[in-house]
Amino acid sequence: MKYIGTSGGRFSMIRQLRSTGGLWFRYGGVQGVIDPGPGSLAHICAARPALEIASADVVMLTHKHIDHSTDVNVVVEGITHGGFDPRGILVAPDDALRGSDPVVLKYTQKRILKTKIPEEGGTIDLGSGVAVEPVIHLHHGVDCFGYIFRKEGLNCWGIISDSRMMPYFRQRYSSCAFLSINATFPDKKPRLDHISIAEARELLSKIHPKTAVLTHLGAMLTSGECAGCLKDLDTPETKVVPATDGMVVDLDSFKVYEQRACGQNPEYAEL
Repeated sequence: MKYIGTSGGRFSMIRQLRSTGGLWFRYGGVQGVIDPGPGSLAHICAARPALEIASADVVMLTHKHIDHSTDVNVVVEGITHGGFDPRGILVAPDDALRGSDPVVLKYTQKRILKTKIPEEGGTIDLGSGVAVEPVIHLHHGVDCFGYIFRKEGLNCWGIISDSRMMPYFRQRYSSCAFLSINATFPDKKPRLDHISIAEARELLSKIHPKTAVLTHLGAMLTSGECAGCLKDLDTPETKVVPATDGMVVDLDSFKVYEQRACGQNPEYAEL
């Protein structure tokens, strides 16, 4: 898995303090893009080692907010080879596809081979034996889901997207060996449907994945007083890493590698 972009929230997005592009994953013979926000396709095309959008099998949205979805239409163009090769799977909530304000164009929806709408309690087949379990989230009036990825013989892993911390997350994500969590603030904000660093650490101390990455780091990129909250995050059972652009997670070993240099031959260092 490669973190294409790790910024989150409107102000971090519009200032591009970090890239906004979601993440690229390879798991069990399936590869694709999750939450392709602004600049996602450009970052994918510029990635080294190379990522090939035409070889992606799936594009997934957790929800339709613009920092998560603006590049979904051009990513579908890439997956379908400009629309001339109907292939691939689009996974997106109902309100991202229908109603008065869809973010996936009807034109685009006709180009993808299959479209799957996540439902609580359901399962989505991505092919090659990979199944995805949607987990319903609560996030400012839009349909929003996290996802748990499973394949027989492999460790399962999951994503918690933008959401208020829900009491059932502890049970639902308990089987994940790796967890990516959108954590936007240092401390809990009762009025906002976002998970904080403090809440994420509390959850991790109960479910004990091997590795966790905290991303969508909006407020913490601009506030000096927040600098300390991204240090000493590990729990006794879990290695906890704040995300950086270009970071790579090995979904077999769950080791984390930070990109230390760019260019044609970037350098990575294990964290």
